[in-house]
Amino acid sequence: MKYLTTILCFLTLWCSANARCVVRGECYEVNGMAKPCHVDMEAQPLIDGLTEEKAREVVEIFSSICPTFVVDDEGNRLPDDQILTCCTADQVIKTAESLTLAEGVLGRCPTCYRNFARQICEMNCAADQSRFLNATNTTAPDGTVHVDVINFRVYEKFMLDAHASCSGVLVPQTGMPAINMMCGNAVVCDAEAWFGFTGDTTVNPLAPVHVNFHMWPNTEESMNVEALPCNETFGDDLPCSCVDCVSTCPVGTEPVVPDICTVLAVNCYGFSVGVVFFVISVIIFMVLAYKERTKQNKSADSKESGTGPNKTTRLFQSMFAKIGGFSASNPVLVIMLTSWVTFGMIFGLAYLNLTSNPIELWSAPESRSRQHLNYFNERFGPFYRPAQAFLRIDLDGFEANNVSYGSAFRIEALEELVKLEDVIINIGREDGGVKLEDVCYAPLRQRGGEKRLDQCVSMSASSYLAGDRNDINPNTYLTNIQNCINNHYSFDCLASWGGGAEPDLVFGGFEPGNILSANTLLINFPIANFLLEEDLQPVLEWELKFIEILHDYRDNWKQDFVHVAFSTERSIEDEIQRVSVAEAVPIVISYILMFIYVTLSLGNIRSLKTWFIDSKIMVAIGSIVVVILAIVCAMGALGFASVTLTLLAINVIPFFVLSIGIDNVFLMVNTLHDVQGNLKSYDDYKEDFTFEKKRKFVFEKMLRQVGPSMFVSSVTQITCFAIGSIANFPAVVTFAIFASVSLSFLFVFQITTVVALLSIDYKRASSNRLDLFCCIQKKVLDDENPLHSETPYKGVTQRLMEPYSKFLLGFRVKVVVVIIFLAMVSISVMLIPELEIGLDQELALPKDSYVYEYLLAVANLIRMGPPVYFVVKGGLDFTNPIHQNTICGGQLCNSDSLTTQIFLAAQHSNITYIAKSSNSWLDDFIDWSSLYGGCCKYNTTDGGFCESSSSEQECAFCEIPRSDYANGFLRPHVDAFETYIPFFLRDPPTEVCNKAGLASYSSAVNYVLNAEGRATVYDTNFMAYHSPLSTSKDYITAVDYGYRIASNISAAIKANTGVDVEVFPYSLFYVFFEQYLTMWSDTFSSIGYCLIGALFFNLIASGFNVLTTFAVLLNTIMVVLNMMSVMYIWNIPLNAVSNVNLIVSIGISVEFCSHIAYAYSTSQRHGREKVEEAIQKVGATIITGITFTNIPIVVLAFSYTEIIEVFFFRMFLSLVVLGFLHGMIFFPVLLCYLDSLKRK
Repeated sequence: MKYLTTILCFLTLWCSANARCVVRGECYEVNGMAKPCHVDMEAQPLIDGLTEEKAREVVEIFSSICPTFVVDDEGNRLPDDQILTCCTADQVIKTAESLTLAEGVLGRCPTCYRNFARQICEMNCAADQSRFLNATNTTAPDGTVHVDVINFRVYEKFMLDAHASCSGVLVPQTGMPAINMMCGNAVVCDAEAWFGFTGDTTVNPLAPVHVNFHMWPNTEESMNVEALPCNETFGDDLPCSCVDCVSTCPVGTEPVVPDICTVLAVNCYGFSVGVVFFVISVIIFMVLAYKERTKQNKSADSKESGTGPNKTTRLFQSMFAKIGGFSASNPVLVIMLTSWVTFGMIFGLAYLNLTSNPIELWSAPESRSRQHLNYFNERFGPFYRPAQAFLRIDLDGFEANNVSYGSAFRIEALEELVKLEDVIINIGREDGGVKLEDVCYAPLRQRGGEKRLDQCVSMSASSYLAGDRNDINPNTYLTNIQNCINNHYSFDCLASWGGGAEPDLVFGGFEPGNILSANTLLINFPIANFLLEEDLQPVLEWELKFIEILHDYRDNWKQDFVHVAFSTERSIEDEIQRVSVAEAVPIVISYILMFIYVTLSLGNIRSLKTWFIDSKIMVAIGSIVVVILAIVCAMGALGFASVTLTLLAINVIPFFVLSIGIDNVFLMVNTLHDVQGNLKSYDDYKEDFTFEKKRKFVFEKMLRQVGPSMFVSSVTQITCFAIGSIANFPAVVTFAIFASVSLSFLFVFQITTVVALLSIDYKRASSNRLDLFCCIQKKVLDDENPLHSETPYKGVTQRLMEPYSKFLLGFRVKVVVVIIFLAMVSISVMLIPELEIGLDQELALPKDSYVYEYLLAVANLIRMGPPVYFVVKGGLDFTNPIHQNTICGGQLCNSDSLTTQIFLAAQHSNITYIAKSSNSWLDDFIDWSSLYGGCCKYNTTDGGFCESSSSEQECAFCEIPRSDYANGFLRPHVDAFETYIPFFLRDPPTEVCNKAGLASYSSAVNYVLNAEGRATVYDTNFMAYHSPLSTSKDYITAVDYGYRIASNISAAIKANTGVDVEVFPYSLFYVFFEQYLTMWSDTFSSIGYCLIGALFFNLIASGFNVLTTFAVLLNTIMVVLNMMSVMYIWNIPLNAVSNVNLIVSIGISVEFCSHIAYAYSTSQRHGREKVEEAIQKVGATIITGITFTNIPIVVLAFSYTEIIEVFFFRMFLSLVVLGFLHGMIFFPVLLCYLDSLKRK
């Protein structure tokens, strides 16, 4: 026992001998920085030699920055004279002052700040300094010895834990980690880099003495106090918020993406429905086939005849017969009436509005996103117009100081950047044109103030070069750049306009998380935007000059290793206008081809000798002119109605209308030949008819036969296009309206004007006069066979219809046809859920367009998505802590506050596409107002505002009273909030006061001043960033989650405050992509409305013939389903354009069916023979008049832009093929089966 006591005493004495001070007090000053003295002494009482009042002040300060030093091991408060330290009272005061800046950066999380302050307290004041501290002395010129370097051994666990507690603390203004501001030029801001920067006098201008931090593996020789994690607190400190400490965040907030069930790589539900449909439908058709076969065997000898048309059909026939008779008897009058109508409509062209504005084309004025756009523009001003250039550097990367750099960091690349940037800055200076300062976005510029270039916002890597911009120092530039990447709000990185350049917006083409591998440099010039056209004129002029310079740079004077892509706000609109004009070439070629085909095939040519008698060249020309007149009339009508059109619609609609409408001319011509050849079969025909009576009779019979089916097909198409006008895209709406009105005029002109033209041509052919050369008349039509010159002639296609119909309606063939087509539908149902939704912008531009290259650069090179603003409409009382807590992200803010919800969404950016948590003027204002002696200043003479950097004598620091909320220090008082919020929003940021709000928030907060100069805040916005977005799916998902987050924030505000305040997201692209959120429902509802329209008009025109109407509708549905599967196979996404094409497919498929359906329902034959007769009667017309007239669409495959090639060539070609296959193969088979059901 005696020996144990002796050992304990020895250890105690040994420890006491080691518990000594190494540095204490201040001995010398170098460049304004006090250097400590080297000592070898025991710790002294802190208040030695101080007056009672001074001692009380120093202890109070010491207790606030180093609270663990004023309590014993049990946590009991030590008497003031027993507080032993190795630091003096002056050191304590200066340490507190130096920690003010750190508190402004890290103080949002008290635990983090305490851990950071703890190591400074231990280094300066710990009584056992000698255990973990060594000092190196130096002698000043006057002989004073002082400490120059301190070696500080810190236990590894403390360094890692302290760093971990601070790694989540964010700077609200930028959303970047706060410790990045305290890591200098370190490539990775880890614990060693963070601690190392705080003591490195070569890179940290605030460090008074150089301190080498050594991460020590054991506790015996190191400073080894405990660093608390951020979810714990010291004493009475407030807890860290979720935004600054993820471990305090609520659980269960992760967005859940449901797993998609697949079978054979297709959706489970689609696969199941497809299989079930195939099995059930095949069984049904097999039963129908069995019944039909049975009935055929029982009634093989039956000679029963059909009933013919019903009363409603006969009413339609009678009406169209009268129209045909009148038009044929009065052709000149009809043509004159048509010309008068056209002439009247031409005046409407003067009122026609054309646009190529992307927002006007693709965003509905009444849409939610468009309303939000308008609200944002009205309350905060329109978002700036980006003028941007990408310089991709095609050089090898390099290595420096054991760090690998991408080609973007090469000196020659940066020199090229500066050279181009200087040329852009000098736009308009030599020729007296619009200069950058005249149009730039300048948030620090006072309203109506002088326009200076140094106020203009610009973002590029050149701002990271500081004073070396025009003479890059090869030895230091990489260090400068790395320092700015870590903290672009560092004083050396701030541009003249008061802000810093976001690294992700100045470098591109790097691997995620490794910005140093970048191969692309970006130049960003935000340009001011205006709502009024006249205010935009200077901006448009400058942008045009920017584009010209970049074109010249690309073509003439860039370095070979540079690949450039660029664009401005006006670029897409300019290119759309240019491309719309260029698209006219392939479309005109398709018109010419169609004209040639119609001209050659419209007549019923018997032989070369009768060519000019049988041909219908003049009719073909007249019919095409009628189509053009219908389009002109439609344009005039839309002009009178003030409907805005697009050049794309004007290019494409004539092609659509011509291809859709010309088949009716074929139908009328073929029917006219049929009637002429079978005159004697009509009971009411008389041989002694005069020519005029005969002509009237023939045309009455012709239009009597084809009028109802023309009506059904035309009205269905008009209805389908009209329903297409409910789409969300204005360009598609005007397209649909234009088509609908054009087809309406065309139908009226066809049953009148075209009949009149045919009547004139009938008279010419009856007189054996030559087509085109009407003055020349042949006495005998066929010199070699004059007796058969009046014999009706059937073309090759017409003659093939009889054997084809008999083959198609054979029992085995029908079974095979049904199985094949039902299998096609089943496969379609399986593939439809796999359709992609969206419309990539690149599709609207040719690949040789500079904007196309720019869009690819945005998609592939930039690593920061577009900004998104969460707008909070007025209604909250921002002076009320309860209301503040629903918005802010700092201490005691709600776990479902606006800032917290956006922060949590950013933690799952792969799902939500929110890359960065939002900035928060409220959090920064709270911090700004709490930093006494750092930020707020006022004019002592009038109480007005002074900048925090002002050194004017009349400017003094504000004393901002705090509210009683929480600990009484957290939030400003109500009166102080109202008084100083305008000060905050007018204060430019500095290195000391980086929380000042002028640069970041001056346009984000709308407030109204009362008579006493106090502000009431109304609308505000909070800016975050989306993840990089490259595909339509990315953009659509980003919009979806933006609205989800905003909806959740609105709900949380109402739940916590009882106030119903709308929060909505706003970003530039939302107006283009919001409508895709309802694309599936919009598509199926549009198709459903069209099918209802088709059902209605088919029932009416067929005299409520349920059988033919059901057959037409079923066939149409199958075509639409097959079209959607073709879209998947041919990589055609679902959007408003393809939606309209699907709607058009209903009208086209009805057209392929309606003529056969009408011929079937009016046939006098029985059973299968009715279907055969229908095919023989109109099958040739369907082939030559509907199918072959669309051959010229092949020309669209060579279109200038992909949007024409994809959505018009691919879809329309597929539609024609599918319509033909279903109309000429499946539909007759379906009619045959259904006909067997009604037979007894």
